[in-house]
Amino acid sequence: MIKEYENRPCAICNKQYSSYALFDVNSNTPNYTPYQASRGFVLLEQDTGYVPRMWQVSRYHDMGAGNSEYIVSMKNLAANQHFDLICKVLHVQEASRNRWMFFVWDGNDAPPLSLDTKYKDSEIPLGIEPVPLARHIICQFPCVGTVLRVTVDQGLKDIGLHFKGIGKWVKFRNIRCEEHSGLWHGLFLPSSRIRFLSENDDSVLQCKRTIDERETMEEGFLPTWSTPLPNLTVVDYPSLPTSTLMDFLTNSEEVAIAGRCIVRVVAICPSVREICQLVGSTEQKIRLTLEDPTARIHAHLCGRELTRFSTCCLSLDVLASKMNELLGVPANCEEEDNAARKPPWIECCLKMTSSREFFFCGTRLVVQ
Repeated sequence: MIKEYENRPCAICNKQYSSYALFDVNSNTPNYTPYQASRGFVLLEQDTGYVPRMWQVSRYHDMGAGNSEYIVSMKNLAANQHFDLICKVLHVQEASRNRWMFFVWDGNDAPPLSLDTKYKDSEIPLGIEPVPLARHIICQFPCVGTVLRVTVDQGLKDIGLHFKGIGKWVKFRNIRCEEHSGLWHGLFLPSSRIRFLSENDDSVLQCKRTIDERETMEEGFLPTWSTPLPNLTVVDYPSLPTSTLMDFLTNSEEVAIAGRCIVRVVAICPSVREICQLVGSTEQKIRLTLEDPTARIHAHLCGRELTRFSTCCLSLDVLASKMNELLGVPANCEEEDNAARKPPWIECCLKMTSSREFFFCGTRLVVQ
């Protein structure tokens, strides 16, 4: 029987009719020999199946309580460091054979990452997952904050296969993050653990308060890292609602919508050199890869909108310079150089058609 003793839950064993056995969870395989047991305890054959199941639960679920000095939020992620994370599990799916992926969120924006100058547009993925998520799943995601993809080590396939905590708040113990094409990628390691949290846990309540405060303010839809905003663009429709990219992606209606966004241009296709040759031709069309803390998308800029976008550039050299500035390419850096670039935040207007195609519109470059 479980009872409280000195403010701690304890298992009570009545010597007259109770028995117990304690097994070592730290062994590499389930150990059927208890390291401590009550007198007369016998492990019956029909009970042997419980031992490996208990070993699995104890190995992958941390039952301990209390805070950890290693707890970080999404806004404080750092590459190649082990940490704990309080988050809500939004979705779990098999990303590839025997490799599962958690989609987790705590309402905060992950820090923007740098990219290599050598990357071509075709090499910039829109997400970590090999196959894009189904629309009905994306529509359930929150519109603010980064959804972190956490891949489970291939040897731990059972944890994803049998996970029953979608929609629950959890504490990930001892996970790690890597950078992948400018995106954060979480790793659930053999030494990682999961602890399920109560909705009334202090850490969960603090996360909920932060999320509620953010969602009630218009500024809450702006990327945490976007202020002060550099004067690189100006929009023609400042009255449009402030939106995140996930606002567009979670819209379930088959209608065209428009919004004003704060984004980074992480890739342009064709190259800046080829774009300068297109300007003024009848085949003016480029594709921008845009990102904010919530998502990464492709958006088209073509025709009159492309002309309007570049109208302030009095020469092709000026246009090329502004395009490189949008991409965060360092000054005097050649296209073949392998230099880190950090695209700046810009304000723009976006339109999504009923066929869910994005168009960059109502936005002009500013030449100072």
